[in-house]
Amino acid sequence: MCDMSSCFGDIPTGTKVDSQMREFIEGECDRLGVSKSEFHRRLLEFYRDSRREQTDCPHCEETIVGDLEDY
Repeated sequence: MCDMSSCFGDIPTGTKVDSQMREFIEGECDRLGVSKSEFHRRLLEFYRDSRREQTDCPHCEETIVGDLEDY
C-alpha cells in the first residue's frame, strides 16, 4: 500500500464524509492498493482533467466533462 511518504504531493488536505462514504473509500483503497491520500489525489486529478476536457470515455471515446454543479 502507498503511504504518505511515497505518494505524489506533499500538501495535506482534509474532508469529512458519512460512514457509508468512508466504507466506500476504504474499499476502493484496498482494491487499488493505495492510501486514502493517494485515492483522493487520483480522484481530484481525474476530476481536474475532466474539467479541462482531457478525459475520454474508454468505450465510446467521447470526452468526459465532470461538473459538480450537476449534482
